[in-house]
Amino acid sequence: MKSKLAAIIPTLLIGLSSSTVFANTVLDKRTIPLPVGVSVEFSSLIEQRGTQFPLDAAVPTTNEEWLKFQTMFDQAGVEISQQALERSGATFETKQIAGVDTFLVTPKEIAPEYKDKWLVHIHGGAFVFGGGESAMREAIWVANGLGAQVISIDYRQPPLHAFPAAIDDVVAVWKELIKTQAPEATAMFGTSAGGNLTLASTLKLQQLGLPTPGALFAGTPAVDLKEKSDTWHTLKGLDPLGQREGLIQGTFELYANGEPLDNPLLSPINAEIESFPPTIFISGTRDLLLSDTVRMHRLLRSADVETHLHVYDGQAHGDYMNGLLVDMPESDDALIELGIFFDQHINSR
Repeated sequence: MKSKLAAIIPTLLIGLSSSTVFANTVLDKRTIPLPVGVSVEFSSLIEQRGTQFPLDAAVPTTNEEWLKFQTMFDQAGVEISQQALERSGATFETKQIAGVDTFLVTPKEIAPEYKDKWLVHIHGGAFVFGGGESAMREAIWVANGLGAQVISIDYRQPPLHAFPAAIDDVVAVWKELIKTQAPEATAMFGTSAGGNLTLASTLKLQQLGLPTPGALFAGTPAVDLKEKSDTWHTLKGLDPLGQREGLIQGTFELYANGEPLDNPLLSPINAEIESFPPTIFISGTRDLLLSDTVRMHRLLRSADVETHLHVYDGQAHGDYMNGLLVDMPESDDALIELGIFFDQHINSR
């Protein structure tokens, strides 16, 4: 009779041969209970919410259809921005900087460390959505949470303006801002597609030989528009984003406009990193983009870049920002981590 070790050894050796073929893993449908250990407020939110991107949403096929969908989709974001402004007491004004539309968001009370500086925000929304007043949601969250003044860039978007228009707009605003503000004392940040653009714009600044920010915050960034990282598969249907197939993939392709999706300015995970600003990442265990976030964190660590990764239990895509409209301890905690990171890298200069 073979020993138990002999029976196990073939399993342990799977994958050592270059000719090994790996099979897909098939799982039965599972019932996922509410996560334990999260706040009552967050638990209640999980129970109440529906999906943000319907699994069966039809992908627009013409510019007219995209623009109509864009307007309809962004209306909810505009309403959230308005509610957040009322709740927080923050204010905003519109301004063109270097020919680019921006929102200047000012908190009710400006903290001393942010009195003479502006943070730079790049909104999310799968590159296609989240523009106009909808863009300010994350900017308001950070402005109110840190007492910081924030420039939120309302960058040009598809279907009328594809890659690299958004990056060009960020670079234009950045070049103008650093005429009056030290780049090393400035942070740039964004979530989801905004996280991608934060990373990609920094890569572009490096290509142009321009100063880069003193710190970055990349919230659950989409860093690989060509390949699907692990959690796009394993968390499919659990995150309110639903799935990558269909609408989300359609936005990626619309943004790229025929440019190879492995271009590092589209998919920063493919960048050759030699140096990079200190970067803080945030994601969650139910976030479709958790693996994208983890992969980018490890890429920066492999280049000895100072980078922090915070993964919140039970959180789906961008859940850490829910404190924008409701009291949620996890959201407060994320702001504390951001504050500590920014204090270390841009507020001590």
